[in-house]
Amino acid sequence: MSKGFKIIYIVLFFLVCCLPMALMPFVKNNAEIEKRELAEFPKYMEHGRLNVDFSTQFESWLNDRIPYRAELLSTANLLKSEMLHAPSSNVIVGQEGWLFYETESMDYMDTNAMSDWNIKAAATTVSLLEKGVEAKGGKFTFVPMPNKASVYGEKMPKCYNEADENNLSRLTEALRDEHVNFVDMKGELTAHKDEGLLYHRRDSHWNYRGALLGYNLIMDSLGKEHETYADASYTVEETWRGDLDKLLYPAGGFMDDQVNYDIQMPRFMFTSPASTSSPQEQLENFMSDKEQGDDQFQSKNMEKKDGSSLYMVRDSFGRALLPYFIANYETAQFKRTDCPDVATLAENTDVVYEIVERNLSRIVRKTPFMYAPEQEVIPAGQLSEGADIRNQVTGYGTYIFGSLPDDLSTDYVHVYVTLEKDGETHHFEAFPIYDADLMGDKDSSNDLAYLEKKGFSAVISPESGLTGSWNVTVLADGRLFTGGTVSFGD
Repeated sequence: MSKGFKIIYIVLFFLVCCLPMALMPFVKNNAEIEKRELAEFPKYMEHGRLNVDFSTQFESWLNDRIPYRAELLSTANLLKSEMLHAPSSNVIVGQEGWLFYETESMDYMDTNAMSDWNIKAAATTVSLLEKGVEAKGGKFTFVPMPNKASVYGEKMPKCYNEADENNLSRLTEALRDEHVNFVDMKGELTAHKDEGLLYHRRDSHWNYRGALLGYNLIMDSLGKEHETYADASYTVEETWRGDLDKLLYPAGGFMDDQVNYDIQMPRFMFTSPASTSSPQEQLENFMSDKEQGDDQFQSKNMEKKDGSSLYMVRDSFGRALLPYFIANYETAQFKRTDCPDVATLAENTDVVYEIVERNLSRIVRKTPFMYAPEQEVIPAGQLSEGADIRNQVTGYGTYIFGSLPDDLSTDYVHVYVTLEKDGETHHFEAFPIYDADLMGDKDSSNDLAYLEKKGFSAVISPESGLTGSWNVTVLADGRLFTGGTVSFGD
């Protein structure tokens, strides 16, 4: 090989290496295509020191901005998933072109099983929320939404074996044991799926046919009269870009069918957040695959004057339900969160708590915003050891929380906090939740370790009338744990 050819080869090599950097100013931003925040350019110095992770962070920054990255990913995923049928970009390619989230396989095969304690703790937590809502004159229903694989398991690849039970089925039984008002959405959707597709083929969510069925089930569960839209006409159009399809093909993939009903909405407005667009346009934006600004908003039905009010705790499944609830309540608040707020709930407000199957463990991850209900009588207990009891005063209230021994029975997962001073006693029922954030447990807050831990958390209202220093005891599984004192301001 001649010296001149070697020089030309080296020059061409470096030109090819520099080409992505040279094209960066002229191509479309990958953030616009992939609908996510890209890695930021790293700092050379952090906390007064040289950033030792600069090279790794720079690589992430550069990878996110390589020109035609979306097109390259789309091409690679087309070969890997559609042709080789291998999981790609967190997507499982099922039979007949059906797509599933890769995380759904854990629920499908029951490889992410919550402990018996936390299954029952989740049911107890929802039961306490229900009682808190009812104490304020409202109606409550819990809506555990099944993963797509739980309804259309026959479309999963045959190499995935469905478990006989999983978190959803076990929680369903625990909810019945606690007499919680809930919708068995998995059972209902499975029973009706032969009447027409209820989920998208290339999206993880239900379509508008499934949502209409779900709306009627939820309203029935609340015992509220409502329009069923049973005779509403509809068209099926290939207009929906599925979230799973977008993961596979960020540069553009395949459209999915959507069932569009001809339903006339009443006159309504969004009272929060304010918008310059029309209410209908704003609603369509909340319901679209963009899901922009939908973390919290409120609506007012201009044609209802009955004082009815709704508070809906939701995730992305709830977006397809929005028009129905807006039409059935004079005012409605929709909050996308894993932490319901009952403490600030207005009187006579109905509550719908919707959460998808793959996120059920979040019910017992963080303490809901609800003051612990006071109890006149609690079970007896024998003095024991092994609990870590703490307290923390906040502007919201006084938290009494901690961890409990691993050997507690799961027969009766209810925890009570007792405050005693000078012969005066107050009993409160706590959420049976190990709150890793309150405990400062970074290991458990960042992984699945908290699924095995036992704990409790109660919030005492500033309006409880308690003052001074009180002795604390905690009762769980017939065992009584002492926890020092907690002080309340005058």
